[in-house]
Order: sequence, then structure tokens, then C-alpha cells
Amino acid sequence: MSHKIPVKMFTTLLIAFLSFTLSAQDSLSAEVEQKKPYPFKRGEYLHFAVSYGIILAGYATIEVHEELAFRGTDVFKFVTTARSRNAFNWIFKVRDATASYFDKENMHSLRFEKNLREGSYEDDTVIDYDQVNLKADYISERKGKMTRKATIDIPQNVMDPLSALFYVRTLDLSVGKEIIIPATDNKKVYDIKVIVHRTETVKVKAGKFKCWVVEPVMADGGVFKKDGKVLVWLTSDDKKMPVKMETKVYIGSIVAELDWYVIK
Repeated sequence: MSHKIPVKMFTTLLIAFLSFTLSAQDSLSAEVEQKKPYPFKRGEYLHFAVSYGIILAGYATIEVHEELAFRGTDVFKFVTTARSRNAFNWIFKVRDATASYFDKENMHSLRFEKNLREGSYEDDTVIDYDQVNLKADYISERKGKMTRKATIDIPQNVMDPLSALFYVRTLDLSVGKEIIIPATDNKKVYDIKVIVHRTETVKVKAGKFKCWVVEPVMADGGVFKKDGKVLVWLTSDDKKMPVKMETKVYIGSIVAELDWYVIK
């Protein structure tokens, strides 16, 4: 196995974990109409330690901001970062970031930004969503490559990977529930089956939490193949805060655990 796998696999894990649109087309509209209070607020900050086996490989963060009148709409701005430890930088340096602009009134994505810095690999991607005409404009600038542009068709109220995580936190979960959902990643639109397996109490550095254990299964061509398995632990209270993520790799597993957080 390449020494690059631990950090790169975590970046893939984080993006895939954030790919929760958690609703089929018909039920998504019903959820939006309910206008439930948001379980997160500006100032929320989650910090994760990322390990490969017993090795601490890096850190990740998820945070919530707000912007007024983004394209005339009030939005949440969700931001994530993933970075390798300084001790690992000489092996494989990672400095990744994503940002999502989420329409607070209509509960869907308006813009998604992804900036990847992984070793010598650099890629900056922006997706702008037209939720009225059901189109998305995609542009990607990769180091050493030609700029890629495309306009794709999107389903109604489709979400980017980051907004989708926060959207699922507004939903009601129950053991045994399975949901087929539409999602976007880069130029692709694909389905995710989300399975709620069980409740479980988990202990991480940030504390002890009763959680829903949830598994997102990507369709063929998605981030994870059928032989990959990702589990996510979301607190079973109203906040549904992510506290742990785990995925199996060729040898061992990658685990991200909440080590400290700020909730407003």
C-alpha cells in the first residue's frame, strides 16, 4: 500500500460522508415544507482527529457561518478543512477545503467550492446551481491540466456534498430506514442509498454520545464502490451532530473522531 493512502483516503471519506442528501424526490419537498428549526447555528465548530490504525494522520474541521443577501438570498455558509499533521507533511502534505452556500429559505444548494492541495496535486472546483432551471455550471482548474467546464442537468432540490450533511441533520431518523437519494459530485449526478442501522453509545475524546449509526452506500460510479463500507455516527438528539466516521481500506481502517467542538 502506498504511504499516501491514509490522508488521501480520509479526504475521500470526508467528501463521501458529506454526501448525504437523504431524501428521495417526493419526500424532499415534504421535508422542506415543514420548515423545522435548524439544529445548527452560526458559530458551530467541530474538530476531528483522523487516524489510520494507531497512527494520528491529520485533522479535519466542519464549521457554520452565515451570509446575508448572497445572490439576494440569506444563506448558511458551511466550511470544511482537512489537513495532514506537520509530521506527515514531508511524506504527503494535505491542505483541503470545501465551502457550500445553502439557501436557508428553500433548503438547497446555491454554490459549492472545493480546493484540494494533496502532494503535488492541485484542483479548484466550483459548481453554481440554478435551482429554478435545474442546471448546474461546473468549472475545474487542475494544476498542469486544461480548465474543464460543463453544464449539467440536476434534479429538483439536489444538494452538493457539504450542504447535504447539514440537511440530513434536520430530518427524523429511525432504525431500519432506507432512503434512495439524488446527489452531485463534480459533473456527476448519482443515487445514494442511506441505511440507518442502529443506535449505539460511542465514546470519543469530546465526550460520550448516544448516536444513530448510518451507512451511505454510493451507486456504481460514485465515490465508494460496493466493496467499500462507510459508517457515520450522528448524535441521536435534535442536533444530529457527527461525532465519528469510519471506512475500511485495503489494510485496516481510517477513523475520524470528534475531539473538541463549539456549539452556539
